[in-house]
Order: sequence, then C-alpha cells, then structure tokens
Amino acid sequence: MFDLHRRSTERQRDVSSQRPAPIPSSPDRPSARACAAAADTLCVSTIAFLKEIAVKTSLIAIASSLLLAAPAWADETADTSPSEADQIVVTGTKFSGDFGGKSGIPIDRVPQSVQIVSADDIVAQGAGSIGDLLRGVPSANPGYSRVGAYQSFSLKVRGFLADQMRNGIRQRYYEDVDASALSNIERVEVLKGPSGVLYGQSAVGGIISIITKRPQDEPAVNLALSGGNYRHKMLTIDMTGGLASGLAVRVTGEVERSGTFVDFQDMNRINAGFSLRYAPSDRVTANLVAEYVERDTQRNPGLPIVGTVLNNGGAALSRSLYLGEPAVDTMNADAPLVQAWVDFALSDAWTITPRFQFQEFNTSFTQIRLRAPQPDLVTINRNGRTGREDDAYTIAQLDLSGTLRTGPVTHKLLLGYEYDHERGRFTQYNLTNVAPINVRTPVYAFNSLAPTRSFAFDSFYNIEGHALYAQDQIDLTPRWNLIGAVRHSWIDASDGPYGGAPANQAATGSTIWQIGSTYRLTDALSVYAGYNTGFDIESTGGARTRTGAPLMPEESNQAELGLRYRSGGLRGSVSLFRIKRVNAVTADPVDPDYSINAGEQRVNGVEVEGELQISDGWRISAGYAYLDGEVTRSNDGIAGLRIGDLPKHSFTARTELEIPGTPLTLRGGVHHITDRVLVDGSAVVLPAYTLADLGLGLELKPFRIDATVRNLFDQRYFTASGNGFAVYPGDPRTFTLRLSLGF
Repeated sequence: MFDLHRRSTERQRDVSSQRPAPIPSSPDRPSARACAAAADTLCVSTIAFLKEIAVKTSLIAIASSLLLAAPAWADETADTSPSEADQIVVTGTKFSGDFGGKSGIPIDRVPQSVQIVSADDIVAQGAGSIGDLLRGVPSANPGYSRVGAYQSFSLKVRGFLADQMRNGIRQRYYEDVDASALSNIERVEVLKGPSGVLYGQSAVGGIISIITKRPQDEPAVNLALSGGNYRHKMLTIDMTGGLASGLAVRVTGEVERSGTFVDFQDMNRINAGFSLRYAPSDRVTANLVAEYVERDTQRNPGLPIVGTVLNNGGAALSRSLYLGEPAVDTMNADAPLVQAWVDFALSDAWTITPRFQFQEFNTSFTQIRLRAPQPDLVTINRNGRTGREDDAYTIAQLDLSGTLRTGPVTHKLLLGYEYDHERGRFTQYNLTNVAPINVRTPVYAFNSLAPTRSFAFDSFYNIEGHALYAQDQIDLTPRWNLIGAVRHSWIDASDGPYGGAPANQAATGSTIWQIGSTYRLTDALSVYAGYNTGFDIESTGGARTRTGAPLMPEESNQAELGLRYRSGGLRGSVSLFRIKRVNAVTADPVDPDYSINAGEQRVNGVEVEGELQISDGWRISAGYAYLDGEVTRSNDGIAGLRIGDLPKHSFTARTELEIPGTPLTLRGGVHHITDRVLVDGSAVVLPAYTLADLGLGLELKPFRIDATVRNLFDQRYFTASGNGFAVYPGDPRTFTLRLSLGF
C-alpha cells in the first residue's frame, strides 16, 4: 500500500465513522526518534540556553559570530539601504504585497478570501502554535493543542483540512514536527478553498502560507526570554545585518524546555533558521533559507469519549490524565529543510526563477492508542506499536514570469514546471502485551513490565511527479482584472517490501484550473468572484478498488463571491461560497473491504471579517463565519449527516489599545464556536465553548515586556482527535511572560 494512503489514515481520519474499527494496516503517523544531541538537563538561565544552542546547532553559533561583526562590515559597504524587495509586511500594511511569495497576485486582487497574521500579531497574542494563530481567522479551525501529536493534521479551513506552504513551496510533513516553531515566521497568509494550480496537490480547505523572515541590511538583534505556568521556559533569538555590499544574513532560533498541563508530558524542542540574501546586481537576487526543527515529547493518546463529552457514571476525567505508558511512550522527530531560489531578470519585463527545496522527516516511535471502552465505561481497551520512519523529499521548480501587451490589454504571465522526488521507508512492530487501563485508578503496566512486539511490516515508497502550470493576470481596464490558471500533474507511485521489488505501482494524473475576477467599484470598494479546483492523492494514492485498479485522485472545487472595502481606518470583507470535496473514498457497495471514488461532501458558507482603527492607538478586529456542512454522497451509511469537527457558527474578536502618554498597551480577545459532531456522521457532539484572553505590552526601549493570559475563565473544552475513540483536552488557563531586548 502506498505510503500516501498510509498517511491518509491520519490526515483523513475525520471521515471515519463513529463505530470502533480494528487496527488499520495504514497506521496513524508515528511518534518520533530522540535526537542524539538532546540536552540532559533543563535550561534555567540565559547562559545555559545559549550554550545549548551552540552545542545543538553550529549553524547558529557560526552565523552569530558573523553577525557580531556585521555592523563594522556594514559601515564599509557602499550602500546598505533596504531595497524594495526587503520591505516586510507588518500590521497596518499587512494587506499589501503578493500572496504566497511566488504567485505574483496582489493580495487585494486574489479572487478568494485571504486573512493574514503578522509577526507582531504572534507576539501580541502570546501564540504558542500555528493553531493558536488560526483562532483569529473566520471559518478556520485551530484543531487540537500542541499536547496532541502533529497538530497540522487537525488544522481546517471551511470545514476541510488545510495544507502548509513555506515561501511558495509546498511542505511535505516538515510542519508536522513542531507546530510551535514560530521564531522564523514573518507572516502567515490563510487562503481559503482549493488552491493547487501553482502549488500542486493540496488539501481541500485551503493553504496556510508561511513567509519566513528575510535578511535586512541594517544590523539588528532581538533576544527574548519567556516563562509561565506549567514550568514553561523558552529562549528566542533573531539577528540580522549586512555582511557586504548586496549580502545580508539573518539567524533565528528558539529553545524550549517546558512541562505541560498533562501528567508525564514535557515539551523539549528546538528550531533554528538561517537565511542569506545576495544581490550582486540589479538583475540577480539569490535567496537561501535553511531551517531545522526538533521535538521531543510523549505521544499523548488523548482522553476517551466517555468521561469527557459523554458521561461514564462518575466524575468527569481530569484534563491532566495521561492514559498512555509514560515509561515507553515517545514522540521525537527532527527535520532539516533547505530552500533556495534565484531571480534572474532577463529584461525589464521578464524574470526567470529556479526554486529548490530539500527536506527530511526522521522519526522513531512507541505509541499507545485508546480504543473502545469495556461495559463498565471506565476500563478502556488499548493497543500499541513501535517503529521508525525516514523520508526524503525534493521539489524543484522553474518559473518564467513577465508582462506583455495585446492591444490595450496587459497580461502578467507565470509559466512553470515542477519536479517532485520522494523516497521513504517505514518500519512497524505491533505491541502484543498492551493491557486495558482504568481511568479512575490508572496502572501503567510498562513501569514494571517490558513491552513485547511482533513484526508488522518494513516497506518503502517512491514517488516521481511532474507538473506544468500557467497563470495569466489580465488587466482589462485600470479597474477590472481577470485571473486564469491551469495545471496538469503526472504522478508515478510505487511501494513494496524494503529491499524488494515494488508490490504496487500506479500512475495518476490530474488537471485543475482556476478563474477569477476583481472589479473596483470605487477606490475603496471592490467585488470579486472566482471558481477554483484542486486535487489530492493522500487519500487515494495507495488504495485499490476490488478489481485491483488504482483510485483516481480526490478532487475539490469552490465557487466564491465577495466584497472588499478599505478606506482610512476601516477595512472589511464579506464572502459567500460553496466548497465541495468530490471523488472522495467511500466503501464499495459490492465489497465494503474495498473502496471506490464515489464520496462527496459540501459546505455552504458566509464569512464576514473586518478591522477598525478607532484612533491612532486603538484597533478592533472581528470576524464571523456560518458554515453548513453535509456528507452528500457516501456508501458508509452517513449520507445526509453533518461533516465532522465543523461548527455551524464561529465568532472571533480582538482589540488593542495604547494608553495615551504611557508605554502601556492593553490587549484582549474572544473566540467562540458552537457545537460540532466528532467525526463525519457521528452521534457524538462536542459542546460549544468560548475562550477569552487578556494581555498587555510595555515598551521600555530597548526592553519590551509582553504578558498574556489565555483561556482567562479556565473553560473546560475538548477538541476532535480525528477518530471516534478519543478527544484531546483544550488548554486550561495559561499565563506567559515574555521579556525581550532589541537593539
């Protein structure tokens, strides 16, 4: 079975029914292996943190020494003023620039709803993960907290899973290692709905586009220490400067040594980023981004349905309860990522840009999983597995962009080619002596007993992909813009026993397209409409029909109509849309042990969001989404029922007030979602909840203090885990204090 289908068990598990299922042959994503250089003790001071950074990432140490000399070198350069390409999108102008780092489409002309979170917003909100950032985006589901495994598998937009990009290139599980790796993020752009024309196979819900921090010519250093309850401790660094004429560098990094609100679960992680920008002439600009993430924690299995969202006849279960096996559970992962691209200006009108990305995903794991309860409702059956995974992904792209005129009409063209090369190995053993556990008096068997195991499989997978794509932005008039795009992909996949010949091979292809238009009714008001399609092979790449033929890629489409307004201190938008997931995998009515492409789901929705600058120091933003989701076709007995983990109503609001005549800023926010079913067609309902947070900022240059209280009223709530056996507890009230020094 192709690895893509194995992964889809985790990514698409929200479509599973509520009824218990046997251990899948395509298991959940594994936990990860411990990194050999992991620290043996907690870092309790700035000096200890810095020493650990130097030991674990020589990249930071080397680049830091370079940056210490950067001011002197910068003084010797002839011109260190920032170029136009260096301008960073910040709060107040964050709706300028092009989407995604490569599309060439101005954000205010994208014929889809787009919301943006800036680096300043990350600090102001006290965000601890990508999921936290999505709480301020209408129709986005922030998923479970970082105590769960691989948060990215739970992030949704408009009712469906969302994929992540980095600097315009699709990520391949890099984001799964550590959802808390925020130190190298300049902004996060959320594009809603299928968006695969430029970016390839992607989830139905949309794209979470991450733009990393860029090197600046002017030298700057920022150091930050964070602390809080549950033994939270973290050090963050961000340094940049010019090294020579046309050459600038930036180094970012983060080390965290924390506990969590869950018993036995700690959070030890590190991420580092190194960026170079070299512009030897006006016609050539080269960029290099190297990042590394590493996470070491326990694989929290969550909490059972009974005792949390359903009554088990006794007291409700504590959010801190750990129902795995703390003596053996591991979730350790590491991944390096390298990106490079060079813009060559062929003329004043045309540019050619080669892009390259290499990434690994390396893990070893031991995992306990909760299954159905026994008749007493307090004894929970469990199973487990152990193994390792090693993956390597390469993506290469070549883009040609430019403008031309045909009579009075101006065309802005983008033509491209993409090559994907993926190699992976997955080895698994099933644990054979995992005992049930009583949630009232848990006894951890592996504290005194060694786990035993039986071999499950050792397999490889290979993927070769090619794609051609084209996009045309047409300026019909100064007020009227059209966008059209098309992409065709060829994908060859194979898998089998490691070291042997392929057991399965399949070649699939897909053509997707997009068309949209924006018309400026006035200087402040514009209307847009668009229709776009997408495809994804993660749920179908390895599955087979009963005849042995491969399944076709899953497809999606979205129609959207919206208004945007921006004038003075007021900005807002409203959109109406229908998004559909088609060709979804569902049971074969002739033989339910096999699948066919016959499933379909749809969401009809309305979104309203806006921001008002009441005065120079007072800003309010708010958003509302109505999402009506339904399984419209299925052979699994759930047609006509609700889509899982999709609230019908959600509301979010934030405010920020600078106290006149003082260096103090007050902040607050509220996030509300209504109830939603656990998984597609489930009878289990997750209750509605409302979260509030408060914060303050104190600017005492060169120091800055930011304090945040999240879940102010300690709301008890639970989030979907992706299957019908367990939920994850939401974060309780947490307090974070961040002290930064910038110069």
